[in-house]
Amino acid sequence: MTHRRPTRPSWAPCALRALPLALAPLAASPLSCAPELVVPPHLDEDDDEEHAEVAGPTDAGPELQIEPAAPLHAAPPVLRLRVLLPGASAGSVDPARALVIRGKIGAAHLRQIEQGELSTALSERIVPSIAWLNGTPPEDLSLTVAPLAPLAPGETYAIASGSPVFAHHIQIAAEGSPPVLPRLWPPPEAGATLRLGVWCGDIPFPEMVTAATLAPDGPTGELRRGAVDDIGARCLRFEGEPAAATPRGADGVRLVGPPVALPGEPAAVSLDPRPFVLESEPLPAVAAVCAPDELALGPGCARVADDRIQVRSADAPLLWAIAGAGLDEVLAMPSGEPFVLAPLPPLSPVELAIATIDNAGIVERRTFSAMTLAPMPHVIINEVMANPLGPEPGQEWVELYNDGDVPADLTGVVLADVGGETELPSIPLMPGAYALVVNEDYVVDDELDPPPPPETLLLRVPKLGSHGLSNSGEPLKLKDRGGVVLSRSPAAPEPKPGMSLARVAPHAPDGSAGSFASNWPTPGRVNIMNQEIP
Repeated sequence: MTHRRPTRPSWAPCALRALPLALAPLAASPLSCAPELVVPPHLDEDDDEEHAEVAGPTDAGPELQIEPAAPLHAAPPVLRLRVLLPGASAGSVDPARALVIRGKIGAAHLRQIEQGELSTALSERIVPSIAWLNGTPPEDLSLTVAPLAPLAPGETYAIASGSPVFAHHIQIAAEGSPPVLPRLWPPPEAGATLRLGVWCGDIPFPEMVTAATLAPDGPTGELRRGAVDDIGARCLRFEGEPAAATPRGADGVRLVGPPVALPGEPAAVSLDPRPFVLESEPLPAVAAVCAPDELALGPGCARVADDRIQVRSADAPLLWAIAGAGLDEVLAMPSGEPFVLAPLPPLSPVELAIATIDNAGIVERRTFSAMTLAPMPHVIINEVMANPLGPEPGQEWVELYNDGDVPADLTGVVLADVGGETELPSIPLMPGAYALVVNEDYVVDDELDPPPPPETLLLRVPKLGSHGLSNSGEPLKLKDRGGVVLSRSPAAPEPKPGMSLARVAPHAPDGSAGSFASNWPTPGRVNIMNQEIP
C-alpha cells in the first residue's frame, strides 16, 4: 500500500494552526561532515521495500553536517542535521520533503520519497521533525532538519529528501552523550507562549546568561539559570525579549536545542527538543478557595504539618517555583493537583518565596510565612498486592509505612475498601518502619511472590477486604479511630498478575494521578520505581 505524502505532515500539530519553534544553537561549535557523494542509482523496478539494497558507507547526496560536533557514527540524541546545497536555488528545495527515518533506507525507499508516495511501513518509521532553509542562494544555501524528540542511543537513522534527492545515514552514540533536560514548561498540548521555556534536571547549574533564539525565525532572547531569578538552580529557562512579536496563525517552524555549552560543571547538556507550539488560549490562574484549616499559598491552598506542607494547586496548569527553608523546588502541576513541600524543620518559622508561571508565561511572585507543627507520625498506604501469583486471597497484602519521625499507634485504625472496613491490631509502627496487612493464612515465602524481609511487621487480620482485594483495582482508605482519612490508594492503574500498585515516593500526595504506578513488588522495602515491566 502506498500513501501520497500530504503538503502538511500528518504528525504536525494543528491547534490554532500551531507555530512550533525550537531553541537555536547557543554557542558556536565545529561541525562534523560527511563527504560529498553522488546521487544513488535506482534499483531495478522489481526491487521491493523489504529487499531494497541498504545504503551504507556509500550514502549519496550533498554534504551533511551535524550540530553539535560529533562523528556521524556517534551522533548525540539531540541534534540538528544541516545539508549544504551550494549552487541550489531556494525554489529547487522543498523542506517539507526532508525526512528523518528510523533505521536504514535503500534506493527503493529513496525512490518513494522522491515520488512522494510512501508505503505504510516507511511512513511508520518517520521521526517527527521540522526543516527550514538557511543562507542566501546560490552560494551558501543550506537545509536544516531538526528532530522533535531525542533519538534512541545506539540506533541508526536516515536523513533523506525528495527535492533535491539525497540520503545519508547517522548512528546515535550508545553512551557518553550530554544528558537531556526534560522541558517542564509550557505544558504539552497547552502552550500559549513562544517567549518562555523551562527545562530542569538533577544537577545545579552555575549562573549563566547566554544569547539564544527560537529557530528558524522565532523570538530572540537569553538562556538563564532558574525557572525564575533565584529559584530553580537545576533549571534553565529561555526568556524571549519582551518586545518580540508572538506570531500566530502560520504553518511551519518548530524546533529544539542542541547541547548548550556551560561554564563549569556540567560541561554540556541537551535541551529536550519538544517544539514550542501555540496550541491553547491563555489559562490564567484563579486563586483557589481555601478551607478553614488551609492557608493561602500563592494562588493555591496549603495545610501546614510538621516537616511538610501539603499544597492544592489552583484550577489552571501552573509551573510552581518555591525556595526557602532549605527548599529549591520547581514543579509542573496540572489544574487542581496536590503536591507536597518537604522536608521542612518541625516547630519552626518558615519563610518561602513563591513564583507561579501560567501557560502564557505570565509570572507572579509572592511570599508565604507559617509555623510548622511538632513532629508527628505519617502512616501511609505505600504498596498494594491485589493480584499475586500465589493463591488468592491468602497471598494478598497491603503495605503501610510510617513516614513520620515519631511512632504511630495503630489502635482503632481501620483499612477500608468498597465492601467494608478491617480493624488493624493495636500495635505501634515505628518511624521508618514497614508493616504488611495480611490474611491470617498468609505464607511469608510461597516461592511464587517476593517475600518480605524477616524484620517486617506482619499485621494478620481475619479478612483483608470484603472478599479479598479486587484484581481489577479498587480504592483503599486508611482511617484513624475518629474516621479521619490518614492515607488512600487509587483503583488504577490495574497491575498485571504478580505486580503491585506502588507509591512512587513516600511524599507523593494522595489524590494525584502520578502518585502510584504498577511496579515489581517490594514488600517491606523501599519502592524501587522505573524498573522495566513486561
